[in-house]
Amino acid sequence: MTASSVFKKFGSVSIEIIGGNYRLRWRAIGRRFCLAIGKADTDVARIAAEARAQEINSDILFGRFDESLARYSQAHADRVAAAKQGLDLREIWEKYKIHQKRRAAKTTQKDNWRTVDRCLDKLNPEQLLLERSELVLPKLLQSYAPGTIRRSLAEINAACNWAAEVKLIGENPYAKLTKQLPKQRKGDRAREIFPAAEIKKIFVAFRSDKAAAFYANYVEFLALTGFRPEEAIALTWEDIAVDESGKTFIRVNKAYSKGELQGTKTNERRDFPCNAQLTKFLSSLPQTLNSRNLVFPSPKGNYIDQHNFANRYWLPTVRKLAEQNKIKQYLPCYNLRHSFITRLIREKLDVATIAKLVGNSPKMIFEHYLSANSNLELPEF
Repeated sequence: MTASSVFKKFGSVSIEIIGGNYRLRWRAIGRRFCLAIGKADTDVARIAAEARAQEINSDILFGRFDESLARYSQAHADRVAAAKQGLDLREIWEKYKIHQKRRAAKTTQKDNWRTVDRCLDKLNPEQLLLERSELVLPKLLQSYAPGTIRRSLAEINAACNWAAEVKLIGENPYAKLTKQLPKQRKGDRAREIFPAAEIKKIFVAFRSDKAAAFYANYVEFLALTGFRPEEAIALTWEDIAVDESGKTFIRVNKAYSKGELQGTKTNERRDFPCNAQLTKFLSSLPQTLNSRNLVFPSPKGNYIDQHNFANRYWLPTVRKLAEQNKIKQYLPCYNLRHSFITRLIREKLDVATIAKLVGNSPKMIFEHYLSANSNLELPEF
């Protein structure tokens, strides 16, 4: 028997076996419907599936078909009951936020939750009904990229799974929506790099631009270390130390992201060794007075707003270089990290050491950071 096959048919209702489970499929009132019945492993299950198929077919013929499916499934009946109580998706989401407020990280609440709020604002009352979950994805795709929707659905699923667990609803009607999203094409752009010569041109561009010059040292540090921007932003002078042999190193133990000071992305501390170039660079930096003793403070002495920096200074400065053909193409600021990691690999440092140095796993480096060599010359026989 195939993974998906029609087992039996009652009028317009087909009984299928998919992955060892019975599923009913039919068309009525101009729409397609399907209903999961259960494991196709016993005679009792077969009889139950046939009885339900006969019931649905009879209701279609005599004009009493229940399009909410509550008549044929307890899970659907629970959804309808929840909807009648006013528990639509918005209500469940608000209850979930109250439940999770003390448990969820502040960055999650500021970023992820706000994105979900904006997504739900796009939905009309009908689209918020649990029994009309199939209307959500087409509506959101009109306004948001699949990646944004994917992240929001993860939060929505968490909320509905919780609601099901505490018996507010039957089952989570949004559990399979993520699989229906268009597959994201993983292009090579995110992994592309700036060659060393182009990075030097970026340094010059920042230092020669009156508006962007304040951030020149910050940009150079990102290129010299491959630090994540949020790690560089959180760096204080106390984090720069000298070991017993007299060599300078940097303690990486925190990050500033989305308005919150927190641990590193991997929640692990690492010591970053400084070579002669980086040591000289650090010693040349002015120790600007600021309340947090930050190495790279904002013009007002606070944490740098990376989003603001990227849009107001990085983007126009680097895009101008690309438009003038001084560099091959515009790339986001984060690609300085890709450039650093790729350069170390091409210098024949082993990946395990590089991974420890930059706070990643070897697998993550191969899958997301290593850029292909566009200047490759094939060896001859």
